[in-house]
Amino acid sequence: MINLVSMNFFNKNIPRRQLTAVSTRELHETLKRALDEILKQSCPCHYPRFRYLIQFQHGKFNAGPVFCADTNYLVSIARSKELDYLTLTSHVTENITGDYGEDLIYTCQKCKTVYKNICKQYSINFEFEYLDIIEPKYLFEIGADLTFPFPLLQGLYGFKDEDILKCSKEFALGSANEVYNYLTEIRQQ
Repeated sequence: MINLVSMNFFNKNIPRRQLTAVSTRELHETLKRALDEILKQSCPCHYPRFRYLIQFQHGKFNAGPVFCADTNYLVSIARSKELDYLTLTSHVTENITGDYGEDLIYTCQKCKTVYKNICKQYSINFEFEYLDIIEPKYLFEIGADLTFPFPLLQGLYGFKDEDILKCSKEFALGSANEVYNYLTEIRQQ
């Protein structure tokens, strides 16, 4: 992950909380609970807010390396065998995007949407991952549309505050309940 010892947490414009065992457990439990609820309705692929968060990548903001803890944990939980949501279906070893010699391909068990799991490493203490949708199969939306600011429970980290600030314009820190409610909100008809 990222070495947080030298980070300046005093920039109030950056949506992030200090990573602790308690905050990490709360993040994991909140995202797991949200995915459990979403899976009762259908699959997360039908939720624009889920798709947006799992695809967080600093390059989309023209910024240097930035890590979203909420994205990393959401990707990890979505891939877990416990949820039985995404299944590893292949390994890509040519024309890879990530930094570890292969990209992993996951498929949704319900709608068959295909994702590429991409892992990037910028230093020994700074690596992150995200999912890229490579074959969307969801035909309709169940979850609510994106609204901003998008609430994060843990937040954004990186080498330079200026890069984090480029990415942070669409995000704000929220409570566990705000993050859960935002991710699980159903589209109004």
